[in-house]
Amino acid sequence: MIVWMAYVITVSLLLGIAALAAEQSARASGSRTRWYWLAAILASLLVPTVIASVSVQLPRLTNTRTVEEVFALRDSTHIALPPQTWKSVNPVENPSWRALDHWAVGLWIAGSTLMLAVLAANGTQLYRRRKKWQRTTMLGAEVHVAADIGPAVVGFLSPTIVVPAWLLQSDQIALAGVIAHEKAHIKAGDPQLFAITLCLLVFMPWNLPLWWQLKRLRHAIEVDCDARVLAGGLDATTYSETLLAVGERQSAYIGAVAAMSESPSLLELRIKIMNRKPARSWRLTAAAMGCVSVTLVAVAAQVSPPNAQLTATGDIPQNTLTLGPDVLDRYTGYYKLGDSPAICVVTRSGTRLFVKLTGEDNQEVSATTPTHFVLKLNPAAASADFITSGSSPATEMRTHFGGDLTWQRMDDAAGRKFEADLATRIQNNIPSPGTEVALRAVLEWELSGTPDYHTLSPVLAESVRAHIKDAQSLRATLGSVQSVQFQGVGPIGYDSYLVKFEKGVRVYRILLDSNGIIDRLSSQGL
Repeated sequence: MIVWMAYVITVSLLLGIAALAAEQSARASGSRTRWYWLAAILASLLVPTVIASVSVQLPRLTNTRTVEEVFALRDSTHIALPPQTWKSVNPVENPSWRALDHWAVGLWIAGSTLMLAVLAANGTQLYRRRKKWQRTTMLGAEVHVAADIGPAVVGFLSPTIVVPAWLLQSDQIALAGVIAHEKAHIKAGDPQLFAITLCLLVFMPWNLPLWWQLKRLRHAIEVDCDARVLAGGLDATTYSETLLAVGERQSAYIGAVAAMSESPSLLELRIKIMNRKPARSWRLTAAAMGCVSVTLVAVAAQVSPPNAQLTATGDIPQNTLTLGPDVLDRYTGYYKLGDSPAICVVTRSGTRLFVKLTGEDNQEVSATTPTHFVLKLNPAAASADFITSGSSPATEMRTHFGGDLTWQRMDDAAGRKFEADLATRIQNNIPSPGTEVALRAVLEWELSGTPDYHTLSPVLAESVRAHIKDAQSLRATLGSVQSVQFQGVGPIGYDSYLVKFEKGVRVYRILLDSNGIIDRLSSQGL
């Protein structure tokens, strides 16, 4: 999740810079600019989501017996930022990132909820204030008069103009400029445009480039409104003086509305834009900025999302196949690794195949041959071969990651019972028989440096042989065991124990197979 959020921010930033270039191009030619920022905001929300998740099914143009190819848009991208970064936080290789992803999702939900609450509170407050304002007619327009609010347009379904009380003492020329400006907002639908765009940010409140784009949109709305007022026949000098007079008396904040006043710096920029004379080379400037904008949009669309098919070198694997459901169904089911207390579940969704180890996340795999599959997130990290005879269901699955393992197909009923039993044990939080005795034996040979390899699975025994000196050195610094206390059952069924030593505390996780052999063993200091 975190790397996907970084990818979205990168794309949003590129699209925002593209909108900035398009804005400069439009201003050089005297065109309106707010639509570029609206397009940038919509694209920042849609482009990364669509590219990362949408697949297109290509029609069968030649042989009608062939399976229709499903083409994932993410696989058409070619710019990795960088592939080593996406790979280093791959949850398959670095499970610690899953905890951060969990927090990221929680903060995302909390941020969206808070923003919705703020918008609702703002709307409620504005509605209550509006009922207290005095209604009158000014230069043929119905307005509300407030003590220190405005000039602005309030309301979504039926927007009306609100002006501050001090404006009633101004001359007719200033009043005409204010009313013309706010009427131009209403006629163009600016209040609705800005309110809808602000609500869109609820979907990604953490995306900082989106907030910058929203600020630029608000400024562009005012610049476009100024242009429409001047096009209606108002004198630029007089209108500029009106803007300055309004800017000197900032109104109270009433939320996301189309308001005439802005910060001094943006107000100064608006006046400069109104009084700017077209440059002789405006066509060249407009064309150059337009090309820059189009180029940046193309670059943003080519940024590879974290779930693109990246290898260890960052290349997109070639020669992947799309197999039909009838072929993939031969491989779906439950597989067991000898007496190991973990199983592997293979499932299908459309023409996509997924592999899930007990306690792990679902991982999509891609076919390179009708029976050979590679991990889609990182093909170089893991692969699997299914052993089958003709069109019969596969009898074995041979996986290759850090060693070759052979998994035997299980009966579906036995597989479902295994999952149910594991879920029950985790829910009841009861240790497996024999794990504490086995752990105390481990603590003894960690200190002596003489493990009983017959009590370890072959894979674990090989790992212990390679690291026994390190384990013995660590135990020597911890001293004798003071207590062993059961903590709980982990997601793959391992039992967690808190072990207190003379000079430290460590958490041990241990998992036994059906024969009482230690299949998994790990420890972590606190």
